[in-house]
Amino acid sequence: GQRYEVGQQFKPHNDWFYDNQEYWKAEKHNGGQRTWTAMVFLNDTQVGGATRFKRLGKMFHAEKGKLLCWNNLTHEGEPNEWSLHQGMKVRQGVKYIITKWFRELPWVQGGQPSRY
Repeated sequence: GQRYEVGQQFKPHNDWFYDNQEYWKAEKHNGGQRTWTAMVFLNDTQVGGATRFKRLGKMFHAEKGKLLCWNNLTHEGEPNEWSLHQGMKVRQGVKYIITKWFRELPWVQGGQPSRY
């Protein structure tokens, strides 16, 4: 879960892993690529805090119970550039969300499959 207070945001990013980065060496053995993201808003944010997909021209306002799901990979298994998104700055109130990332394979940490 994440909490964003007034002035906090999450700048534009993708949830998939870049395979040319050092962290990929570990992540490819810990379940591989993130295939899907599911994010739920736990409260209504007074002002701001929307999730914006700039390339798609879509913005989803923080409303309690709203679930957003998107694919991080294309049908060919390549990174989905259209999934670039950002958490807009909270202007008033607090934003609470829970995010779940789904992977290609079971998530493994330290060589043992995780129950989570």
